[in-house]
Amino acid sequence: MNLLTDAVLTGRQAADLTKVRLTLPELLAGLVRQDIADYPRLRPHQRHVWHALLVQLAGLALAKAGDTALPDDAARWRIVLRDLTPDHADDAPWRLVTPPEQSAFLQAPVPGGDLSAFRPVETPGGLDMLIMSKNHDLKASAMPADDPELWLYALVSLQTQEGFLGAGNFGISRMNGGFASRPALSVGPGDSVSARFRRDLRLALDLHDRWSEEYGYRSQGGLGLVWLEPWDGMRSLDIARLDLFYIEICRRIRLVRTDTGLRALAAGSKVPRIESKALNGVTGDLWTSVVDEKGKRKAFTLDARGWSYQQMVRLLFPAVRRASEEITPAPMQSEAPFDETTGLSVLARAVVRGQGKTEGYHERRIPVSRTLRLGFGKTAASEPAAQAAHERVRDAGTFQSKVVFPAVLAVFTAAPRTGAGERARDDDTAKSRAGAVAARLDALIDPLFFEDLETELAVLGDRPAMERARLRWLRDRLLPFARTVLDEAFAAAPDAAARHWRVRVRARDLLAMCFRKQFGARFEAAGMPLTAPETDQDGEHPGRTV
Repeated sequence: MNLLTDAVLTGRQAADLTKVRLTLPELLAGLVRQDIADYPRLRPHQRHVWHALLVQLAGLALAKAGDTALPDDAARWRIVLRDLTPDHADDAPWRLVTPPEQSAFLQAPVPGGDLSAFRPVETPGGLDMLIMSKNHDLKASAMPADDPELWLYALVSLQTQEGFLGAGNFGISRMNGGFASRPALSVGPGDSVSARFRRDLRLALDLHDRWSEEYGYRSQGGLGLVWLEPWDGMRSLDIARLDLFYIEICRRIRLVRTDTGLRALAAGSKVPRIESKALNGVTGDLWTSVVDEKGKRKAFTLDARGWSYQQMVRLLFPAVRRASEEITPAPMQSEAPFDETTGLSVLARAVVRGQGKTEGYHERRIPVSRTLRLGFGKTAASEPAAQAAHERVRDAGTFQSKVVFPAVLAVFTAAPRTGAGERARDDDTAKSRAGAVAARLDALIDPLFFEDLETELAVLGDRPAMERARLRWLRDRLLPFARTVLDEAFAAAPDAAARHWRVRVRARDLLAMCFRKQFGARFEAAGMPLTAPETDQDGEHPGRTV
C-alpha cells in the first residue's frame, strides 16, 4: 500500500461524477487539471485536514524543487514527492504499513521496533479523533477494518487535528491548547475541491518565504514530514527545526496487517511531539486566524456556537478592533491577486472540542460579492465597510436584549403591570426561559445577515443612505422576526385562560414600546416611520403606514 504507486484514494471525476481510484500523484495531478469534483469517502469532519494535508504536502514538494508552476502530470508529482524522502529508496514514508523501526505514512519509526507498549485499535472509527456521545453520532466501529483508504483518512484526522485526551495523549501544535480546535477560514472559488486546491497551493507558495521569516521557520532545509524522525515518546521536536508547511503527527501510531486485515496500534507519550506550548497555537497555519488580546497572541478557537454571523463579522472584518482585541486574518482568508472577481465564497470549517467530548462539526459558506469584499482585510480602505458590519451586529444585540427580551419576559412572568416590563418578583427560571426564547432571534437573523448587509454596503460612503438601509433592516426584517419569536413564547409559556389575552396584548405593546425607545430617535432623524409602509398589490409602497 504505497501511496505513490498504489491506487488507494477515491475521487469523483468532475466530468461525469463517476468514482475513480487514484494514487497520490494522480490525485494531485487531477486536482491541478481540475478533474476532481470531490472526495466521496471523506467524512465531513475530515474535509479540511485532508485538504490542508494535500496543500502542505504539495507545497513542501514544490518549494523544495523550486517549482512555481503546478505540475499537471502524475509522473512529475511522483518525482517531487520522492525528493522529500531521498533517504528512503523503498518509499517507506509513503506506505501505510512498514516494519515498526521504519517510517510509514503519518507514523514515526519506533526506536528498536518494540511494540509491546502499544494497544490495539481495531477499526478506523476507533482511531479517528471524534469523541462520540454514547456512540450515537457516528458509530466508531461501523467502518470496515480492512479498508486502507479509511485508515488513511482516520490517520490524517487524528494526527493533524486531535487535542488532548488524558495523560499520554497530547494534541497538535496548531491550536491553542488541548481543548481547542483547528479552525479553517479561507476565501476561494465555489464548491470545487480542485479549484480550492489550486488556489490555496498557489497562495501558499507565494507566502512561503515571507511567512517562514515572520514565524521563525527555516526557508530551506526545514523538516516538513514530521513522521520521518524516530519517536520514543520522551522527546519533543523544536518547532524552529521545521518548515512552515510542516505536517505533524501528535500520537504514536503504527498500522499493522493481521490475519483479519489492517488494525492500528497506539501508545502514549510523555511529551507532545512538537514543543509549542508557549506559542498558543500561533504557528503560521495558513487557515487559522490569530487573536491578540492585550498583547497575548493565540490561535482563534471556535466555540460551541459555531460560525455565527457575530463570529464571522469578527473574523472577516478585522479592520475594526473590539475593545482590547485585534484579529490577524488567516493567510488563506486574504484575497489573492489571481482570484477571480466573481464566484468566490468564504468557507469556514471546524470541529469544536470540549473537555472529554466533541461539541459538533461546524461548516459555513458565504458567497463573496463585490460589495462584501470591500470590508475584507486590515486596511484603511476596508474600515468603512467593516464598521458597518460591526455596527449591525451591535444593533442586533441591542434589539435582542432591549426589545425582544423584555417582551418575551412579560410572557413568562404573566405580564406584570409595571411600566418597565420587569418581573414583579425574582424568578430566575422565568428569566432564563425568556432568554433562551429571545436568543432564537439570532437563528432567524443568521442565514440572511450577509445578504442584508450588502444593501447597506451598496451605498457605502453615503451616510444617510446607509442609515436608511440599516433602519429598514431593523424595521422590516428584525421586527417581524421578533413577532415570530414572541409567538413561540406564547406557545411555550403556561397559558391560564384568565390571563390569555392580557399577556398577549401586554407583550406586543411592550415590544412596540421598547422598539420605539431604542430606535425611535434614529427613525425620526432619518425621516422614516417606525412601522413599514403598507404594500399594494403591485409591490409598491403608497406611503400609508400601519
